[in-house]
Amino acid sequence: MLIEKPFKKGEIMGYLLRYIILPLCALCVMIVFQSCKQTVSEKQEEVKVSECLREKNEGVSMRILKKMECLYGDDISGGKAFSVDSKSCPDYIGGVYLDDSGRLVIQIKGDSLVVRKRLEKELGTVDFIIEPGLCYTQKELLRINDELVGRWRELEGTPVMKNVQSAGVCIHDIQIDLMVNTPEKQQEFREKVMDSPAFRFTGSREAVLNDEEGVNDVAGVSIRPEYTVYSTEADKVKFIIYNHSGELLHCGTRYVITYEDVDGTWRELPINNIFLDTEYGVSNEERWEFVADLYPDVHPNRAGRYRFFYDVSLGDVGFGRKIGMMTEFYLSDKPEELERAVKTPVPEVLLKGMTEKEYYEREKRRLEDRLRTEVFTLPDKMPDFQGKGAEGFMDYITSVIPEGLDKEGRSVIAFIIERDGSVNDVRVLRSSGDEQLDTEALRIIKSFPKWLPGEYRKQPVRVQYIVPVNFRK
Repeated sequence: MLIEKPFKKGEIMGYLLRYIILPLCALCVMIVFQSCKQTVSEKQEEVKVSECLREKNEGVSMRILKKMECLYGDDISGGKAFSVDSKSCPDYIGGVYLDDSGRLVIQIKGDSLVVRKRLEKELGTVDFIIEPGLCYTQKELLRINDELVGRWRELEGTPVMKNVQSAGVCIHDIQIDLMVNTPEKQQEFREKVMDSPAFRFTGSREAVLNDEEGVNDVAGVSIRPEYTVYSTEADKVKFIIYNHSGELLHCGTRYVITYEDVDGTWRELPINNIFLDTEYGVSNEERWEFVADLYPDVHPNRAGRYRFFYDVSLGDVGFGRKIGMMTEFYLSDKPEELERAVKTPVPEVLLKGMTEKEYYEREKRRLEDRLRTEVFTLPDKMPDFQGKGAEGFMDYITSVIPEGLDKEGRSVIAFIIERDGSVNDVRVLRSSGDEQLDTEALRIIKSFPKWLPGEYRKQPVRVQYIVPVNFRK
């Protein structure tokens, strides 16, 4: 470009900015954007290809496993089933699993070249991976695990076993999940329970930081510890949930406990967090007692402040409002403090001018009336057919259906299992469309022997039950 006259003061920078610098910046941005776009696109394509490949590999692997089932599986009702414990499984096969790409891996013993040729011939394919016996095979791990299960049963309830949350066979080892996973606790397990190079310990090595806080009164729900102070040697702490929300309260068995250490930091107390969660319903104007474990024989609990966290929900199951509750309690190692410990008072909002004695007497009368008259659909514990469960009473129904009944149909029968286990108020809930079948279904249900009754708050209650009775020619 030919410049015929000199730039004025300040025009040179403006020229450079407008015609050179800004266009270059725009070009760089476009290049970077295009590069990022291509990178993201390439990654998405890689993931898509990887997923397709895995799906293809899994399909091939399933066909090979089906072939192994035919060759080495045990006969069961309706077909065959294969595992490394199958009677016909060759000794040189130690285990099978799918790797991250979906390919079948066969763990073997012996000469890998010889075994591979033999397997290729028997299975009619080369689409599998051989894993030589450089580590434990599944078959070896299962034998070690059987021995571990035996030791677990012998020592169940001891401090060393209370520290074990779970144990199971993995691909190359046996994983043992400890509540407190320190080197000292690992060594204690090896010395007192069982030792094996196959064991791999998991779990927290130190207490997790957790400085969360919460409330003990919200939305008409209150939570309190039963006592203000407990001993540092206490196994358990009882908490009471009061429901005065006007709705049904749902609560379970999961909880978290935190404690304040010597420097004022809040940490989680190690507990067994492998919960078999059970849901309980607490009606309006009722209370629910919950017991939490402190595990003092697994880890010593220091004196001081503790927090208990517990989640509940109000309204319909699965759709109600979820509420996180928290209450504090104290542990002490001083006898004089423990002697002065008193029960936590009932929230004032529930007393409504009554004394605590009057409140508990009223609650007792209400509960007795409810247990005597109410028909529960979901009590704390469902009725049980003579201790044989659902399979037991379905077998009973099948056994008493008369032979020669040349009809088919399905009658749905509703009935009440009384507090003494007897059957009452039997009626047809959904007809089969055939009066004879409905009458026969009613006769069968009325012929039931006594059940183990359902329970609510550990007391027997009336429970409604619904059972289909199927008739076949």
